[in-house]
Amino acid sequence: MDDSPYIKNIRDNVVTLITPIVEVDGRDRQVDLYNWTKKHPNETAPSLIYWGHYVAHDNNRDAMGMTLKLSQNVLNAYIDHQAMVLHDLHESVALLYDNTIGDGPFNAWIDPLLANEWQMIGWNNVQEMTRLGMPGVFAHGTFDTWSPGYLMFFAAMHNGISRLYETFGNGGSADTRERTLTGADINRTWYRQNPAPSRFMWSLRNNNNYEQTGLLVSLFYMANNRHLFLQNFYEKSKRSI
Repeated sequence: MDDSPYIKNIRDNVVTLITPIVEVDGRDRQVDLYNWTKKHPNETAPSLIYWGHYVAHDNNRDAMGMTLKLSQNVLNAYIDHQAMVLHDLHESVALLYDNTIGDGPFNAWIDPLLANEWQMIGWNNVQEMTRLGMPGVFAHGTFDTWSPGYLMFFAAMHNGISRLYETFGNGGSADTRERTLTGADINRTWYRQNPAPSRFMWSLRNNNNYEQTGLLVSLFYMANNRHLFLQNFYEKSKRSI
């Protein structure tokens, strides 16, 4: 149990619900596939198309259709606990992309207060993680903030705050490997002033450390600004009626 002032501030002022794995069937299949590749290093790995038990489907595109029990369970948990924020963790982009700020077009049905909250939380993440000496943390990017089909948009469409990270991941491997980046990933731009290095060692533990740090930074920011976000939640809910 961490009793540092930083963690105590979060624990005292933010109620946090954690779902370690949303798609448990897919996680088990990925572990099986990883173990298979360790035993057959020179063979082509089979496809993991059926990561769900019954359907080959991108679970992060079901928020409108609500066809999967997975989607229904996440929405029910969010509404039943009257949560204000839904934070979804993904893997694909080096090294941590806070894609909630996004790019146009914005969905016309979101409250303008939400667009402002995306900016506030996202840029605070970039600032604080950069201050901690973590390269490759950026926001803005090319994420489309129009589609309400993403899992996190359950919150955006229910007067809350949708959040999402893309972290580098490790291609389904838990091993430490040397990784090489080129092009936009290492170029310095106005929204990525501290880009990732071109070559470095990376493992699943690094990925988890980036995600955990980003979450703690966000939770700390919410704790310190809890009255503001609660007032916004009330205003968004009132205006949606």
